[in-house]
Amino acid sequence: MARRLALVLLIAALAGLAGISWWRSHNVGPVQRGARLAAERGCLSCHGPAGRLADADGALGIGSVPSFEHDDVTGYAKSEGEIREWILDGKPRRLRAAPSDEPEPLLAMPAWRGRLSAAEVDQLVAYVKAVSDFDPAPDVVAAGRDAAARFGCFACHGPQGRFDTPNPGSLKGYIPAWSGEDFPELARDDGEIHEWIRDGSPKRLRDNPAAAFFMRRQAIRMPAYGNRVGEAEIRQLTGYIRWLRRVPPSPGR
Repeated sequence: MARRLALVLLIAALAGLAGISWWRSHNVGPVQRGARLAAERGCLSCHGPAGRLADADGALGIGSVPSFEHDDVTGYAKSEGEIREWILDGKPRRLRAAPSDEPEPLLAMPAWRGRLSAAEVDQLVAYVKAVSDFDPAPDVVAAGRDAAARFGCFACHGPQGRFDTPNPGSLKGYIPAWSGEDFPELARDDGEIHEWIRDGSPKRLRDNPAAAFFMRRQAIRMPAYGNRVGEAEIRQLTGYIRWLRRVPPSPGR
């Protein structure tokens, strides 16, 4: 009887841990999933850490390997469709059909068609677009994006603010992307975005014992910018976040 009870408790504990793990990860967005996939599938071995190769011109001695930086991507891919063709076929149709006297590079882009699911392709496309800033912010919100870059926001929130950056000790184990489904749990309105920037957290969460517990123990903490950020800049940042939340990075969530 005791053994049976112990077995039941063990199964219940494992199911509980599995449920917590799923809850903590199921809202991670396509950009972060694409980043993980790029690392798992070896993309970063050629394209460099985070898709940013320090020396893209023959750095490996076997031909030019582009990074995912904006200028490199737009030089090789003219549209999101061509990014997708690079991943699936190793080269877009436009380049495969064009006559060329140049020899094929020794290190050619592998074709991943049949090796990746449609969702995985969507995630890689979302990741490449975010890292390369392939779809730059329109003029109406560009000031907010520039302010985010100037104040170092993208160091933690990732390129464009679209990454679910790992954060050990936090409630879900990551910093939710500004464009992610989790973001409204942390910032319900513009006023709470203002509090995050000025004070490092909103009063609602500081007054909540459970939220305060995780905010104290998380490894990465939001800095309180105080008067280092002006009201006009906060409005610009808020406008950029609003725009991000209206424009998802990819359909592949």
